[in-house]
Amino acid sequence: MTWNQIRVGLTALPVAFLCQMGTLEAQEPSTLIVKALSYSPRQADVNYEKVAQAEQGQCSIEKTRRDGAQGFHITGPADQTLRWFADTNDDDKLDQWSYFNAGVEVYREADTDFNGTADVYRWLAIEGMRKGIDADEDGEIEAWELISAEEVTAEVVAATASQDANRFSRLLITQDELESLGLGKRLKETLAGKARNAKTNFEKWAAGQDAISPKSKWTNFGADKPGLLPAGTDGSSRDVIVYENAVALINDDGTAKQLLVGTLVQVGNAWRVVTLPKTISEGNVLSGEGVVFGMPVAARTADVGTSPGPGISEEMARLVGEFQEIDRELADPGADTASLHAKRADVIERLVSAAKSSADRKTWIEQFADTVSAAVQTGEYPGGVDRLKIFIKRMPSVDASNNETAYVVFRALTADHNVRMMAPKADYEKLQEAYLKGLKDFVSTYPKSPDSAEAMIQIGLASEFSGEVRDAQTWYTRASADFSGTPAGRKAAGAARRLSLEGRRFSLKAKRIDGGNFDSSAIRNAPVVYHGWATWCEACKAEMRALKQLQDKYAKSNLKVVGINFDNEARQGLEFLKQESYPWVHLFDEGGLDSDLAIDNGFLSLPVNIVVDAKGRVVATGVHWTELDKVIGDLVK
Repeated sequence: MTWNQIRVGLTALPVAFLCQMGTLEAQEPSTLIVKALSYSPRQADVNYEKVAQAEQGQCSIEKTRRDGAQGFHITGPADQTLRWFADTNDDDKLDQWSYFNAGVEVYREADTDFNGTADVYRWLAIEGMRKGIDADEDGEIEAWELISAEEVTAEVVAATASQDANRFSRLLITQDELESLGLGKRLKETLAGKARNAKTNFEKWAAGQDAISPKSKWTNFGADKPGLLPAGTDGSSRDVIVYENAVALINDDGTAKQLLVGTLVQVGNAWRVVTLPKTISEGNVLSGEGVVFGMPVAARTADVGTSPGPGISEEMARLVGEFQEIDRELADPGADTASLHAKRADVIERLVSAAKSSADRKTWIEQFADTVSAAVQTGEYPGGVDRLKIFIKRMPSVDASNNETAYVVFRALTADHNVRMMAPKADYEKLQEAYLKGLKDFVSTYPKSPDSAEAMIQIGLASEFSGEVRDAQTWYTRASADFSGTPAGRKAAGAARRLSLEGRRFSLKAKRIDGGNFDSSAIRNAPVVYHGWATWCEACKAEMRALKQLQDKYAKSNLKVVGINFDNEARQGLEFLKQESYPWVHLFDEGGLDSDLAIDNGFLSLPVNIVVDAKGRVVATGVHWTELDKVIGDLVK
């Protein structure tokens, strides 16, 4: 790679990316990094990671190949991915520009006709699922090929706040889309009329309303569950999925508001608006009439005592707005994370108290436990464990169920243990002993909690690692019996089977990572090591190097190695194998350690080795790589 190659590649960026860029020919690598980080998405509402000017010197740019394309990989001070500018068709011109947040791709622009200008915009991961098409490449989206119901309501709010009739129009269901749904004549004409009315009157309505201002920000989506209009109703030929009386929750400069977006219809992978929005004045009860099902909002109230319809109370809307604003602040690299996590915990506690239904309360209790424990373990909220313990004491006052209390207790236990293990002078043996006691106490106190299954599996793994195979078998068997039919129960059952394999014939059928099928019965008269690995597992890679040496050492004995890759996607393992030479068969099943291949064969953690003799019988499971030489040596003798 030469810097001239990088300059040539970067100059292939579309015009919007080259603004004030000038010539790159004489610039140094550090200048190129600054320029690369100065590029911004063509769409305004993208929450991606930016780097402070003082830290840009710690970033790097590299020409490389990944995800089947060549391009320029820009990484940050913590070696996290910031940008990926790629040439996907090998014509030495960039045609895909990806932006990341916390190492996760959140937005991508693509030049699908390879003329130098982006024409497709995609929001990804935590930023949503929108896919916008810009056929004339002017930077303005003409149509949404993919958009969720939640994102549709956010777009309606943005269109209203900016009084942008074009932005609203591209959300409306079209005549062609109505035809594609196979609706009966009466309903099709009704929806078409509503959509025409909305398109004609939106600009006047938006200008005349005063509830939504340029400062208004969408915060959340409110609706009852979607309904299904079955094929055969009034002459329809297909099932159609509909939201009636969908609501956008809004924060308008600190004031919680709601906008009745109305009827939404699913068309393929996108949702479409049918009706003109309605503002809901402060203090007014949300009301509306369904276009498809004809049922008013109040008639569909799910829980006695809750506020009518899919809208939520002003108090809840305000708190949700605060919660999301704190999340936006946390995305700032220079944020005071400990203070913000404490504020967010305060808001969630108030949301738990304000929840009117048991389902909402459960959601916010779990949100509290998950976000606080995660922040503790990333080091962003040192006081988080104490906060979890205080919250546990409050559980009776909010009428939390036994399982909800258990949910918080388990995450507090796990977070506390992980933090203690990371301490500079941690006594690992004592900490592990205390953790196992905590897990056993948890199982005893909350035997019916779904987390007890995970606790039993963790106890079983610890017993297995310490050589107490019978104890491990007991815990796995108990978890599989008590939680039969659940994912955790299946995992425990698989682990119990794996521990009972010794002396039995081993049988495995699976897909190869490079395509084709594998059947263990095809390997005859040769000892085999089945090795579970993943690219994120450094110990696995060390074992693979050792296995390669052992295969050479025992070549005369025809020793075979079969790798079983547990990455979430096959491309991750394939890219690694292209760079490293481990020339044996590798198997794969999508889903990592949650895949059927992992669960059915009891792979709970990595690395794992299963040694099979030349007659196909299992000699040992869970063999550490330092023991493999002796086990194989004894076997081939």
